[in-house]
Amino acid sequence: MQKIPLNGRWQFRAQDDDAWLDGTVPGGVYTDLLENGEIDDPFYADNELDVQWVGKTDWEYRRTVDVDPEFLDEDRVRLQCEGLDTVATVLVNGEVVGESSNMHVGHEFDVAEALEPGTNEITVQFRSPVEYGIEQMAAHPYEIPHTHYPVEQPGRPFVRKAQCHYGWDWGPVLPTMGIYRDISLIAYSSPRLTYTKTAQDHTGSGIDVTVRVGIDAPAAGEYELAASVADGSVTETVALTDGQQEVPLTLSVEDVELWWPNGYGDQPLYELAVTVRDGETEQTVTDRVGFRDLDLVVDPDEDGTAFYFEVNDTPIYAKGANTIPVAPMYGDVTPDRYEHLLRSAADANMNMLRVWGGGYYESEDFYDRCDEQGILVWQDFMFACSLYPATEAFLASVEDEVRYQVRRLATHPSIALWCGNNENEEALHNWFADHDAHAEHVTDYEALYTETIGATVREEDPSRTYWPGSPSSGPDAEDPYTFEKGDIHYWAVWHEGQPFENYYTTEPRFVSEFGYQSFPSIESLETVLDPGDFNPTAPMMEHHQRNPGGNATILTRLASYFRVPFDFADFVYLSQLLQAEAMTTAIEYWRRRKPTTMGTLYWQLNDLWPVASWASIEYDGKWKAQQYAARRQYAPVLLSFHPEFDADTGGDNAQADSDREEWGEITAQTLWLTSDKPRPLSGTIDLRVVTFDGDVIEERTIDVDIASQESTAIETIDRDDLPAGVDPSAIMVRAEFDGSGDSLSTEHDVPGDTFPAEAFFADYKALDLPETDVTWEIDGTAVTLTSERAALFVELDVGDLRGSFSDNYIHLAPGEHRTITFDSYDDLRDGLVGARLRNDLSVRHLRETY
Repeated sequence: MQKIPLNGRWQFRAQDDDAWLDGTVPGGVYTDLLENGEIDDPFYADNELDVQWVGKTDWEYRRTVDVDPEFLDEDRVRLQCEGLDTVATVLVNGEVVGESSNMHVGHEFDVAEALEPGTNEITVQFRSPVEYGIEQMAAHPYEIPHTHYPVEQPGRPFVRKAQCHYGWDWGPVLPTMGIYRDISLIAYSSPRLTYTKTAQDHTGSGIDVTVRVGIDAPAAGEYELAASVADGSVTETVALTDGQQEVPLTLSVEDVELWWPNGYGDQPLYELAVTVRDGETEQTVTDRVGFRDLDLVVDPDEDGTAFYFEVNDTPIYAKGANTIPVAPMYGDVTPDRYEHLLRSAADANMNMLRVWGGGYYESEDFYDRCDEQGILVWQDFMFACSLYPATEAFLASVEDEVRYQVRRLATHPSIALWCGNNENEEALHNWFADHDAHAEHVTDYEALYTETIGATVREEDPSRTYWPGSPSSGPDAEDPYTFEKGDIHYWAVWHEGQPFENYYTTEPRFVSEFGYQSFPSIESLETVLDPGDFNPTAPMMEHHQRNPGGNATILTRLASYFRVPFDFADFVYLSQLLQAEAMTTAIEYWRRRKPTTMGTLYWQLNDLWPVASWASIEYDGKWKAQQYAARRQYAPVLLSFHPEFDADTGGDNAQADSDREEWGEITAQTLWLTSDKPRPLSGTIDLRVVTFDGDVIEERTIDVDIASQESTAIETIDRDDLPAGVDPSAIMVRAEFDGSGDSLSTEHDVPGDTFPAEAFFADYKALDLPETDVTWEIDGTAVTLTSERAALFVELDVGDLRGSFSDNYIHLAPGEHRTITFDSYDDLRDGLVGARLRNDLSVRHLRETY
């Protein structure tokens, strides 16, 4: 097979303009316009509003390519387009060779007759997706409802394009166009391998691997097809027909190591090689395979119906977050961003990410990194927060999309689940149930998600579960939102203004969305705003907050838990503490509920521009407080405290009053130990009750011995048992687990197995915190912190140095020395990292904010 890559320099222009500008492929029109100085940075201030004309304009890209006569002598000559965004017409030497209206489908267009020996011109014309969507919407016989946002463009349900390009409650409106993935010319006269998919059978002594091979044969005949991986191989003579077909091969492997999710074991990957031979001509493609047996368990139990993932016969507590696209402009979608994002997830003890359905299917870099890091992927199909049409043409396009994406991704061991959509089942049954066209919407829904997507997934990849939507109670349930089965999205705390303690009233099986917002760092805000806008309710600050009333929500709830600061930098810091406390309350509680609750995927891991949002990692890669808290929340061995209150507010999914004060005072703190370890766990817990000034009220050592994957209450500290004269607002309860010996030293261990846990008998704003100075010493990449008195939420900040501390936003007990190390994600020498730490490190704690 011959191949001519076409990536690189192209020219582009608005179709009604005579002037051509330099562009880059892969890429998009917003990136190219910005590089040419034709538009200002859409992220800055409200420049986004000034560039809405871009998405309403038709654009055109072109380049020339020299083609040798020998290339055109092949039987097949194709233009291979892996990503056209979105409504595109492709021309070669002025002749139309293909069209596309779905950015999620790769295309191959026959160009044998259109190409000529010598110089050829390839042109891709893009129609405005906004105008196309409006046209399709107007032609449809009834309304297709969808969610709306403060800044948006219309028509999104009718265009198979990343839905968030039209605006979302965390993202800008930048409906870009362009050749956003690889493009090339290919030519061949022998059979060509187009894809491989694998399925594994672990029931025998070895592992039987079925490789389903996609082949395009220019001519019918008998050919040799071979596959090999690890210690298994197979070669067969196969009869191929003219055209595209799928051929299965089966082989067995014996001496291989299993692939495990992060925290449960290693992630060995083996090279799968598939070869097709036509006499002396052959083509070989390689892929990477991880051997694991994975199931979604949805069996009835005493609490309803289970919902958890099982890998290699081991129940997995899903710990992670949702991801959105890493950038709205394709020039910023780089392998480095994926590497940073997924390393950050793994370093925070995550083992699952949900690729949310309002973006696009990620590039191979994303899934390769998930394979390597042991991050399971809950993969949504790209439908979100909307109903959709079910015309014949629309369904045909979606079927092509599903086939293309499943064939592209199915070999990745990280793919755990195919999910039909994000919140569309809930939209059908709840949000838009009173619509005049509801009956038509129900019919459309079944045609799209059951008859088209579901049927196609089961045909293409029967080895994995297809889940109809998220949230969903399952394929046979009419109510998509029940706590007793399926997955839920729990938003009462953010969207309904409930206090964090409201999480304690829930009894879910699996929570695939929940979250709380915070502001990004001052360094991030400085890239998009003037310092004069550094106020939570300044117009430009609110432009960088897409959830209506979001900044007011943060301000209001902050006053429930923390003292209001007078410095904007302190406000940003406290907003991040607030987010981390919300997520800690939810995640630790739901982890204590295992095995009834078996998964928490918070909203959201990343941002795609500098904005106040639910993300725990900022657009530029800096970890917020919640990302550090996630490392503790998701530690394989979790120590956590559950508070008891003097008010009767919970039970049976009830929702307490939105005022935090309705919960009353904290009367007790119960210590829990939660293990994700596959073996029994034994050790000791050192429990101390101390005043903020360092007086020891009580200390004890508790022997613990719990079963594998158990969660159990250990000890309760009652406020009424404190000695007379001790102020409950001036004490800290500290617990530390010591699992020395073999209990923590198994092949499943990862760094950060467990962390200390602290508890208090009052909200942070009511604590009688002393003034204290936190001092530090730096030795290479290690920072040793010391405080004479208690210091809460001690933050280490080293500016734009890329990487992460081993812990951050920590509570220092009085007199404690805590050593924290910095891990550079740029693989800098320790000496250079140490120099940056000595020069740039700043430290802050809660008491300094008032």
